[in-house]
Amino acid sequence: MENVNINEEYITTGIDKFMRLLYEKKKIEMAQASKLMGIPEETVEYWSYILENQGLVKISYTLASVYIEWISG
Repeated sequence: MENVNINEEYITTGIDKFMRLLYEKKKIEMAQASKLMGIPEETVEYWSYILENQGLVKISYTLASVYIEWISG
């Protein structure tokens, strides 16, 4: 069973934490988000596509990196 921090005001999922990170950073490299969250880059990529389809983020590509930018209010 996973350890749960009962001191948190509410329960959050991984994608909720990802959204909070994007909101705070405004723009972050996909690899850096993966490293900061301790999750596979493939998961960050999948969540990014979901959020982009919902109009919350914008994914941009450079020659060397992929960036996720928070665009929602």
